[in-house]
Amino acid sequence: MSGYLSRSAKAIKETATMIYNADYMFRALERPVASVACSADLDNWVKGSDRDIGGFSDVWLDTTISGHAKFHGYISQKLPEDTRYKRSGYAMVRTRDPKPDILGAGTWDSSLYRYLALRVKADRRKYFVNLKSDTLINTDIYQHLLPIRTPGRWETIIIPFNAFTLTSNSVILAAQPAMASTKMETVGFSISDRREGPFSLEFAWVKAINTNFTFGELLRLSYHTEVTWKTDFDKLDKRL
Repeated sequence: MSGYLSRSAKAIKETATMIYNADYMFRALERPVASVACSADLDNWVKGSDRDIGGFSDVWLDTTISGHAKFHGYISQKLPEDTRYKRSGYAMVRTRDPKPDILGAGTWDSSLYRYLALRVKADRRKYFVNLKSDTLINTDIYQHLLPIRTPGRWETIIIPFNAFTLTSNSVILAAQPAMASTKMETVGFSISDRREGPFSLEFAWVKAINTNFTFGELLRLSYHTEVTWKTDFDKLDKRL
């Protein structure tokens, strides 16, 4: 009961903050998706690797002295003893599955925002951002490559929600239904680049955001702007 009450209090506080910070059209410009400011925040995360199936990769999730999260470890390409597995070498972290609170199921609504924004510092390895929404098949994950431009330095990555691809067990599915954006459950990172060796990805925050021109998938342009309602999303994105 105490857990339910604390989750409800947190949900009410976050909702009130979003309303307070909304613009004059009651449009929220951003929503924190995952907190990693202290070690207690990491209790809301889970980690995994191919060790779950008998592999040999290691994964850790720690808080740095600067108050950021660090997803790191070692990827091993050594195959499990179980001969059913022909590939190995992956690691992941994600937020825990949501629990219900007084406002509902504990999920969040990404349809109110256009982009997922992430503040990260990565090495030169290949990482994916993973989103889980309410789906019938538990292994269905929406993924997008984390487009690192400056390895070893902090940078802000912005990815449109509609650019994520539906996968199952890291395989892209032929059918690509839209994610259940009103019932988003988890966010996380993974690595499976088939390279033996250590890896490290730090992240400071993960947010869902709009710009002054967007409200989810809708455009919200000022009356005097030179672009028109017929301007496509890609061209507008390049101006932001």
